[in-house]
Amino acid sequence: MAKRQSGPGHLTKSDYAYQELRRRILNDRIPPGTRLLLRPLAEELGLSVMPVRDALRMLEGDGLVTLESHRGATVTSISKDAVLQTIGIRMWLEVLAVREAASRHTDSSLAAVERALAEAEKAMEAGDAIAYTRANRRLHEAIERPVPEPVRELIEDLWERLWQTRRRMALFALLPDSIPEAQREHREIVAGLRKRDPDAAGEAMERHRLSTLANWERALADRPDGAEAADGRDA
Repeated sequence: MAKRQSGPGHLTKSDYAYQELRRRILNDRIPPGTRLLLRPLAEELGLSVMPVRDALRMLEGDGLVTLESHRGATVTSISKDAVLQTIGIRMWLEVLAVREAASRHTDSSLAAVERALAEAEKAMEAGDAIAYTRANRRLHEAIERPVPEPVRELIEDLWERLWQTRRRMALFALLPDSIPEAQREHREIVAGLRKRDPDAAGEAMERHRLSTLANWERALADRPDGAEAADGRDA
């Protein structure tokens, strides 16, 4: 995803409108499904219509806004099916990444994995779902660190795009009972990495993928389609 300058001294009017609307959407000040009307937004931001129109196109590129003929712009919602499909695709990439990483890890990079695993263990023992969510993401990033950058970028892009449209709740906050299962699977993945065994690590990641998808199906079962959710990595 393209990075845009955020320093106020460097912002064009379009960039200012983009940054401000993006902040409001991600902070839930503008909820999913809200229609974004050009003239009222322009007046509120103290701008003309043109930079606001440009900003909406940028937000469409981020996956935060949907532009439709005759309906204008709305803040994007995401269906349960789209959530599960995107998670499934991303975690297949992670299976491949884990297999690649097994033979690429050094003693130093594995030490970083071990520290991240211990951090997740500590959060689990404390019963802190939000801390576990954050530790979970850091653990997966450490596991995948030796993999070529294009693969990591694909994984991160899928996670980021999904997170932006599901930003209110974490899987582990929705289902705290799923934390011990996830942590057990993490230990199995790391055990395979310690042995530098691509098959053992990859098979453990496949099991982790299947259980994560099952838990997300359970978490979303009673939620209306398009309801929001967000996570640290096992989204």
